[in-house]
Amino acid sequence: MRFAFLVALSHLRSRKKAAGVSAITLVSMIGVMVGVTALLMVLAVMEGFEEDLRDKILGSNAHLVVLQYGGHFEGHDDAVKKVEAAPGIEAATPFVYTEVMIRSEWGTAGVVLKGIDPVRTPRVTDIAANLKVGMDGLLPDLDSRRAALAQLHRPPAGVAQDHGDNEELAGIIVGEELAEQIKVYPGDKVHVINPVGGGIGPMGVPVPRVQAFRVAGVFYSGMYEYDTKWTYVTLADAQDFLQIADAATGIEARAVDPDDVADVSIAVEAALGHPFYVRNWQNLNRSLFSALKLEKIVMGLILGLIVLVASLNIVGSLILVVVTRAREIAIMRAMGASAGQVRAVFMMEGLIIGLVGTAVGTVLGLIGCEGLDRYRFPLDTDVYYLDTLPVVVVPETVVVVAVSAIAISFLATVYPASMAARIDPVEGLRYE
Repeated sequence: MRFAFLVALSHLRSRKKAAGVSAITLVSMIGVMVGVTALLMVLAVMEGFEEDLRDKILGSNAHLVVLQYGGHFEGHDDAVKKVEAAPGIEAATPFVYTEVMIRSEWGTAGVVLKGIDPVRTPRVTDIAANLKVGMDGLLPDLDSRRAALAQLHRPPAGVAQDHGDNEELAGIIVGEELAEQIKVYPGDKVHVINPVGGGIGPMGVPVPRVQAFRVAGVFYSGMYEYDTKWTYVTLADAQDFLQIADAATGIEARAVDPDDVADVSIAVEAALGHPFYVRNWQNLNRSLFSALKLEKIVMGLILGLIVLVASLNIVGSLILVVVTRAREIAIMRAMGASAGQVRAVFMMEGLIIGLVGTAVGTVLGLIGCEGLDRYRFPLDTDVYYLDTLPVVVVPETVVVVAVSAIAISFLATVYPASMAARIDPVEGLRYE
């Protein structure tokens, strides 16, 4: 092995007579380096997008949701206790969920109305952390946001409330995009409409139920779909609006380990039994994350073509070395070097090219990722759901990219090395 390594190094050193070969070798190294750098940076950005999206989904939604066949159910307090007692559960809370219409003086929109427990829900989702504006204006810290959420049932007078409007109304929290869409601010009055909540009219036509609410806060989750569609009221106000007494739609819970929700879901189902069933964030968003994973794999394969092209340069440079150094190869064979040793020389040469290119490319890729993460490349928030380019370096990904690049470089040496090993020393020295 030492013999093959030393001969391979001598071939890679620049000589005036072999300047062209050395240039091609340098281009091959640069090709591997560029491919590895680009691959690491792109995969880190894609991993950042996926992780940021996952964090936003897990922040706005619970890790798992317990529902009952047949819809709303009563006795949710006992069910919550059983869920919290299940292994792997950190906290749980009941909720009410329905789709309604919301109307202000300036607009109307179809939204999701969710009834929550202002005390329990912040331990399950990030609703308190996402609150941006309260009745007194901007909410600067988590304590002020929790205090604003605690007053959701009967919020105090807001900065946008008319002086003559002293009506005590239940509070409602809306998303930032929805607030801009229907032109409301904390303190404004809105009407929530349940199209079939008023029963059946005298002509047999469903009568809508309309109830006034006071905008008590504006939240920003960073997800456009949530910020335009989700609204929150207290659990009691949602039950009163839907006229479902003390029933709940389901129970949402937070797992200690979000990646272990599959096993936790099985434990919760076993604790509750029929007719309850559990859905978790993984199966609720399976299609989305499967698409992101497939996109990352395809992008990796496409960018891997850069390394593949560089490997073709390695093939070309090694073939040139074989052709230009056929005499030296013949002399080595005549002096007793075996075909395997000659093959090892050229495999070692290609491996050195791959190792150097991969090592430099990995370092440059990690430096590039660090630069993107430190200087926060800005993004257009009108197009993307976040304002800076997210970068997450996964050690496993770095290892896979590096090993793949080295493997491709090594495989590129098989044909030139075999070509060199087949050189007959008699034929190589016949005309010398």
